Amino acid sequence: MVIGITGNIGAGKTTFARFLKKYGFKVINADDIGKNLLKKGKPGYILVIKAFGESILNGNREINRKKLASIVFSDSKKLELLTSITHPLIGETIFELRKEGTVFVEAALLIEANWYKKIDTVITVFAYRGQRILRAAGKFGLKEVLKRERFQFSYKDKLKFTDIMICNTKDKLHLLEQTDSFVSQLINE
Repeated sequence: MVIGITGNIGAGKTTFARFLKKYGFKVINADDIGKNLLKKGKPGYILVIKAFGESILNGNREINRKKLASIVFSDSKKLELLTSITHPLIGETIFELRKEGTVFVEAALLIEANWYKKIDTVITVFAYRGQRILRAAGKFGLKEVLKRERFQFSYKDKLKFTDIMICNTKDKLHLLEQTDSFVSQLINE
């Protein structure tokens, strides 16, 4: 079984996923799958270089993800190009995870990329916009958060595909309590 965890930037997906790991569940981050697919010798490497040129490579001929991110998050057409290459590859990898038993996949773009079609259950972690921006700005900076947020569906749209909603509008203890409740239900089903 593959269970997806989604939510907009700063919602608390990663914290929820970390709590699930403490219970012993296998949790994979879609961003990590994508990073792996862009390494030398991996399926996305040559395709992305063909699309964006060798100027995105660093000294050891690996793709400089920060440089690539600055390009695609400044131009929606270039972001579409990148996602047209990487999203199908990530989707294939997610589908292959079925062979590994119960696996959680954390993916901000689970709905936007249509990966939810390969998922048995979709969990959406919710937080108010102001909370999310404040949380994420500490990691990415306000300008970057606002840039990335505009490429994500609204919660109104995400909830159409949601099986379970985790509300992260309070503190980490409250999120942990919700995680405990979710795990209890999962184990008892």
